[in-house]
Amino acid sequence: TVGGMTDEHSRVAALVLAGGRSRRFGSDKLEAEVHGRPLLDAAIDAAVSASDTQVVVVGPVERALPPGVLVTREEPAYAGPFAAVAAGLALVDADVVLVLAGDLLDPAPAIPALLGALADDPHADAATVVDADNRRQPLLAAFRVMPLLGCVSGVDTDGRAASELFDGLQTIAMGARIVQVDGDFD
Repeated sequence: TVGGMTDEHSRVAALVLAGGRSRRFGSDKLEAEVHGRPLLDAAIDAAVSASDTQVVVVGPVERALPPGVLVTREEPAYAGPFAAVAAGLALVDADVVLVLAGDLLDPAPAIPALLGALADDPHADAATVVDADNRRQPLLAAFRVMPLLGCVSGVDTDGRAASELFDGLQTIAMGARIVQVDGDFD
């Protein structure tokens, strides 16, 4: 268990998606300094704190990461978040997996609610936050691993929309303030 947020038999892993090209940002967004540290570190730190099994960063990360954090790539490279989740799941041995975008400023506050929602509803396959337009956010979500594997297995993952990660899944949606970096900042 992780802080009592999942049932006593659930093991929690985490995927941090770090495979984007940062085209609109103009440089490697995930390595940009925010509050004195690379942006990617906020998602990795939240993942490490919440996981009691594997943390997998999916993307072209070539710098040192915390001990035990695994790195993999989606195939083909830059195939998108759906493909990245499929690649990361191949390294996960858990009951629940958090999926976090690497460009979230502070995903940690949402994680207890996501894990708690899954623990409270044994019929739910996923829990996610919704944005101000009530769109489910697959890159700030918790999934039961087996239903998610069913969603990504046996399909062409290249270029598939991240929102399709919820296809066929019983999903709990909850409100939260989502902050992603998508431009200049100080």
